[in-house]
Amino acid sequence: MRYFDTGVLLKLYLPEPRAADAVAYVNASHGKPLVNDLHELEMRSALRQKAGRSELTQTECDELIAQVESDLTTGVYDRVTVSWPDVFATAEALSAAHGTTTLCRSLDTLHVALALELGAAEFCTFDLRQSRMAKAAGLTVIS
Repeated sequence: MRYFDTGVLLKLYLPEPRAADAVAYVNASHGKPLVNDLHELEMRSALRQKAGRSELTQTECDELIAQVESDLTTGVYDRVTVSWPDVFATAEALSAAHGTTTLCRSLDTLHVALALELGAAEFCTFDLRQSRMAKAAGLTVIS
């Protein structure tokens, strides 16, 4: 199974650098991309930040959030529920073991922990620090 971090999923909606790569990585994976509560929050938050920085109009932001919501409810993604105490425990263990060498931030470490908790073998990210953490955790990194 392939786990996608939020930055990759956002590129499915935005004409950003590496958006074509993101589409290709999703299309090459088996099954629908998994999403969890953290993905959903981060995607909406990132779109609102882009509107706040005038990279999107408020109308564009609202339309993209509506598109994400529609994709979530119509089955484009596979919504998963996780045990957050287990995810946080795994993230803390990853941070303790690899935080000083990877310099990975907490939210990015949480995504690696989520991938492990969900049984993913592959981790797709464009973030260098997160990539280092995922490799240190034993995941095959796609980037």
